[in-house]
Formats: sequence, structure tokens, C-alpha cells
Amino acid sequence: MASATAAPGEKSDSPQIPDITKPFPQSKTLKSNQLGEIAIEASQIVSRLEQVAEGINPTEGPFNQPTVFLGLEQKHSDEIIQIIQGVICNDDEEEPISVSPIDDITRLVITSHSLAAYCVSLDRNILRKLNTRFTTDLTRWITSLFGFIDAAAYYHDDHLEGLVRVTRMMLHYKFPRFLEDGALAYTSALPMIYSSVASPLGVVQHLCRNLGLPLACVRPVPVNTHFGSQYTMDVSALQRLIAEDITAGRTPLIVIADVGTFITGHVDNILRIQTLCKTNDVWLHLRGHGLAALALQSHQLNGHVPPITDSFTLSLGSWLGNPGLPAITLYRQWDPASPTQMKNRQVGSRESTLPLIAGLKNDHHGLRIVTLPLWTALQALGTEGIHSRIRDGFLATERLWSAIDVYRHVRVLSQKPGGESGTYTVSEVISKPVNIPMLFETTTCCVTFQFTPEIEEGEHLGKVPSYYDKLNSWLGQILQLDAPQVPLDICELENVGVVLRFCPLELSNSELPTLESIQSFVQCLEQQLIILRATVQHKETFVKLVEASPVLKLVELPEWAGLGGVRYAPEGWEQLLTDQVKEELNNLNMALVDTLRSTDSAFSLGEGADGLMCVRFGMLTPQSDVEELLNLVIKVGQSVEENSRVLDSMAEIVRKGIETATLDLQKENEERLWQEGILRHVPVVGTFVNWWSPKSRESGVRGRSLNLTQGVVESTENIYKYHMQVQTGTVPSGSKGPPTPQVQKPVGGNHSRSSSHASASSSHGKEKDEKVKIEESENNGVQRVLTTKLQADGTVLTR
Repeated sequence: MASATAAPGEKSDSPQIPDITKPFPQSKTLKSNQLGEIAIEASQIVSRLEQVAEGINPTEGPFNQPTVFLGLEQKHSDEIIQIIQGVICNDDEEEPISVSPIDDITRLVITSHSLAAYCVSLDRNILRKLNTRFTTDLTRWITSLFGFIDAAAYYHDDHLEGLVRVTRMMLHYKFPRFLEDGALAYTSALPMIYSSVASPLGVVQHLCRNLGLPLACVRPVPVNTHFGSQYTMDVSALQRLIAEDITAGRTPLIVIADVGTFITGHVDNILRIQTLCKTNDVWLHLRGHGLAALALQSHQLNGHVPPITDSFTLSLGSWLGNPGLPAITLYRQWDPASPTQMKNRQVGSRESTLPLIAGLKNDHHGLRIVTLPLWTALQALGTEGIHSRIRDGFLATERLWSAIDVYRHVRVLSQKPGGESGTYTVSEVISKPVNIPMLFETTTCCVTFQFTPEIEEGEHLGKVPSYYDKLNSWLGQILQLDAPQVPLDICELENVGVVLRFCPLELSNSELPTLESIQSFVQCLEQQLIILRATVQHKETFVKLVEASPVLKLVELPEWAGLGGVRYAPEGWEQLLTDQVKEELNNLNMALVDTLRSTDSAFSLGEGADGLMCVRFGMLTPQSDVEELLNLVIKVGQSVEENSRVLDSMAEIVRKGIETATLDLQKENEERLWQEGILRHVPVVGTFVNWWSPKSRESGVRGRSLNLTQGVVESTENIYKYHMQVQTGTVPSGSKGPPTPQVQKPVGGNHSRSSSHASASSSHGKEKDEKVKIEESENNGVQRVLTTKLQADGTVLTR
């Protein structure tokens, strides 16, 4: 055992802890300059990674190379580091990844990981001595900081590994033949694990999976329904379950209680549960962020308060803002003099060996020093630094809880700071020592809240309507974007719905909000609450107006938090939903959204559960007029519908005009053949006939033009005579007008002047994209080519 060492930050009469960079007399191979070089190189690599992530010194080339197959050529270390930089600092699409800045303590922890890896290459005796020194010092500091004196500690990377090994220790304790017989040892008396239904199911599943236990070993304990918090374990129900299991021949093994439930941060009645566990010889294990409150008070090294639990797991890495630190499971030493243990003892004392059998003793002969990063972090922080970091986290929750609890439409689900009476504050808890159960009840490790509907006084609100789940999701996303200074998680509780959660004990040091940040966050929250309340108030009016409209249909949008969705559908269309009608309806609503977005960006295109498009309404302010917005949709929809009909009518006229012109040209060409004679069209002979008897200029096939304004196919002799298109009726009175075309045939019986005029006015004088041309080929055939532009006056030139 190493000599006594003072806790970090405390003064001691004993000699100061020697620097680990100083050489050990037992070894001549360990030199301080080697450690220094490793520390400098690790620090330089971290700095390069930070620069690349911030875009200061981007990497190029090497990280893009595939690494599926190992190359034959050796790579230099600088090239390998550059590849790692690219992999870490760029995503799959080679875009830079934003990372949080690294503080000095985090940098020191990263460097200590490199030093711990270096120590693996040392002599076994030196490695064992280092491991023993760091682990012993760290255990003494941790037990002193959290008031669990004379406890043993197990350090592990997986957060649940400590609980797994504690449970395995209890299996060995309750079933003496477990080491020899394995699962056969408890076939006649199944071991039982008790956990609250408010705790994550994955915890007990992980236990059963790693210990080879069936899920039948898990006894879910209900939460309180009448007295106390509805998120904490019902101790009376726990007592009843333990009694039932003992009567049925089952073996109660361990109770897992929460000091800060996973989402809401509530604390179980630890004092009553501890008494129940002692009576029935059941192990009590505590978990949760609320355990960090133990570090707020000064614990006496002599005459300490007896622990209220058998074991608990500390997430120091999370609480200190450095996830690279290992978790710690503290467990009490076995006391053979305990009456309950003396009653269950077998021949000979074997309890002291149970932690070793269960793997709860850190192997000092191992090839890895797990405790070195945490040892260096606590040395750098000192007692005051650890105390300050945890105190700031609890202060942040206390401030935010008090700031948002005043809003009527916000339900705060987390535990109230200061207890039920709210008389204690974090500062008072630090200055006025209280007992441990009171300490847990007066501190709050997280703030969980949600936006709720209006409720009457005395009315109890359970799970919010599904629409409010979408509103809370929207609120969380907006706050994450507009007020990132207070990081929020969007969670879901089975009996409550979607909630927003703030837990400062899970944040890094740079993310911990200040008082000004919390005030700015609350102002942003207040603005969004005004929008949410206005949207909820307008939604009832919105639904009534849409149901009363003959051309608007309400559309359910499961994932949309805005006012809702409507589909513009002309009367009678939804009774004939063929594939063609659906396509036209989708095109109509897409054109409607495009037009509306030029007026207000609150409109967007959505898709209903039936796959048809609709108009989505976003969030509204109190000044918004829902009736005016819906009238705008109807008005624009009618305009888009009318334009669509005019274009359809025009397309029909163009099609019929082309068919009419084609038939006329074919007929006139046949007549010309008979009039001119067939000899003119015979090769060689035709050339001689035409020379002997030239054709008249007036002979030949006249072209055709389609007048969209009048819906008439006309011959084109006037166009080529006057070299311009002249509309009939456009020549002033008293002047000589052009002669009437020799051929005029109407097309499209229902064509009207108003429809063509609407089309012309909607084009605003621009040329249409549609093009039509009919030409006579040299080999007496007729071909159609879409090339001539449709003019603004509504005529189509054909030849």
C-alpha cells in the first residue's frame, strides 16, 4: 500500500506527490525526456486536429484514399496521421465536421491516454507499481470526495460494467455453488432483480444478457400513483414483490434505485428502500446524475456518516465535462460481523473473496493503466475545481427551472429544486450541511418540460394530444437553432409525450450556460410560446373554415406541426379520382403553392397520407387572419385553375387546327396534281414539260395559318403578299383592308374570345413556348414540324 496521499487540492504534512516524469530508481530505461516527447507529440496531434476541424489547415488527398486493402508499401507516420486527421475531421461527403473546442484539462487527459499506452512497454514490476499507485491514490480521493469512506472502487469504461459485476458478486454470495455449477445453482430458486419501470429497460436487459439470466429474473416495480412523485419507485409495491418472491421460493438479489431518473431527474425514496433491503438482505445499488450532489458537501475523514447504499456508480467523466474518463463503481466492504450476513454465512469466511471472484478488483498486473487519465484530471482540477464544476451544473438547473415554471402553458416535469417547499437552494445546501436523503431531494440534476394545452384549475393532465407532440418537437428544433447556448435534448415519455430536456451534468465545460445565456434562452422560449399559442387558437377556426369550403379539403399531415394542410380540389374532382385526375390535381396544387410562395413564405408543398399534394400552412402569429389566408388560397386556386383550362382549350384548338390544315393541304395538293398533269411530276420528263410550258405563279398549294383568337384555319396568301400578319377587323375604317383569305375553316366549336384573351393577358406579351409548323415537302408529301413560335396575338403561322 502506498503512503497516505492528500486529496486533490488539499494541503498535507506528508511529502508532495512526486512528478510521474521523474525517473524511478528501480528502472534505468524510463527517462523523463521520453515521457516529455510523447506528451508534446500527443499535444501537437490534438492541435492539428483542432485546426483541421476549424478549417484553418485543411488536409488534402491522403484521407480520400481507400483503406479496404492494406497497401504493400510502408507509410510514413506523418502520412498516417494525416489520413487519421481526414477521417476524424471530415464526414463521408468530405465536408468538415464541427467539433467543440478542447480545454486544457481535456488536452491533459488525451495526453495521459498516450502516456498510459506508453507505460505498457515498461517492465512488469514498474507497470504494477504505477498501476497500484494511481489506483490507490484515486480511490482515496474519490471516497473522500463523495463521503463513502472505506469503500472499494472499480474503474471501468462501460458505464454498466460495474453494475454487472456487483450483480455477479451477489450471485456468488446468494448461491455458494454458482462458481462450480453456474446456472444450475439457481434452477430451484431463481434470483430476482428489482428495477423501477421509470428506469431504462436497457439496463436490466444488459444485466441479463451479460450474466446469462432469463428476463423472468427481472421484477419491474411500479411507480407511485397516489403519494409522491409519479416517476419514483413505489416502495410499498417493492416490499410486496419481495415478500411474494420469498414466499414463492425465489431469491431477492439486488434493488436498482435511481438518484435522478433518466429523463425527469426524480429521486427514489432511498431511506425507505435501504431499510427494506437491510431487512431482507438484498443489495442496494444507486445510479443517476443526482449522486453528483454528494460532492457538494464537505465530508469528515473521521467519523463519517454511514453510507445509505451498498454501491453506486459515478459518471465523473460526464460530470466533469470529459467523456474520456472512466466510470467508477464504489461498493462497501463486507462486514462479517453483520447479523444478516452471519445468518447466511457458510462454513468459513468467503465474503471477502467475493469481489475478487466477481472481477470487481482492478488488476494491478494488467497491461493497461485505466486510472491514469482520471488521476491526472483530478490533479489538474483539485477539490475546488471538482466542487465548482458540479455546483455550476446544479445552479444552472435551478435557474432554468425557476425561469420557465412561471409560464402557464409550460409543464415542468423534473424534480423541484429545494424540495417540495422550495426553501433550499444550492448555495444553502453547500453552506448548511443536510442529511443525504434531504441533499438528493433538494438538488435537481436536469430540467424537463413541455408545451401543454389549456387546462382548467384542478384538472389533471396526463399525456398531451398527439398534435402537441409535434408542437413540442418543433419547439425543441427551433430552440436548438435559435438558442443553442442552452443545449436541449428532445425525448419522449410513454405517459407524457414528447418533452424537452436540459442536463448540464452531461455537457462539456464550454457548453455549460451562464446566467446571461439562460436569460437569453428564456426570452427566445417566450417568443416561441406566443407563436405556439396563436397557432393552437387559430387551428380550430382553420378547421371550421376548411370544412365549410366547397373547394378546400382538410389533409392530415402526421409529421407537420404547423396549422395544417389543405388541398384545392374543384367541385366534383374528388368523386372521380382516376390516375389522370390525380395527376391533374397534383399539378394544380403544385402550381398553386408556387404562386402562393411568392406572396408568403409560410406556405409550402406537402403530401397527404393518400399520396396527393396539398398546401401546408406553417406557424402563425396572433395577428394572422386565417380567413384571409384561406380566401387567398381559393382566389389563387381559381386563377390557376382557369389558366389551366385555357391552356387545355388552346392545346385542343391547336391540335384540331393542325388536323384541319393537314387535310386541306393534302386535298389541295391532290387537286393541283390533276390540274397540272402527272407528266410535270415524272422525273426527267417533268423538267422538260416545265421548261416547255412554265407553271403559273398563282398556281400551287397555299399554306395555312391558325388564328387562335377566332379559332379559324386560313390560307396564307395575304401574309406572303403583305409580308405581315394582319388581323381581320384591325384596319381602321375608311382605309382599304386586305382581302378576305380564300380559305377559312373554323375549328373547336366551343372556342370563345374571352378564353383566348385570358390566355393572351396571362402571357404578358411574352411569346409562348409552344410551336407549330406545317410545310409542303418537295416530294409531294406533307410533314409537320413544331418549330414556328405561337405569336402573342394568338395566331399560328402554317405553311
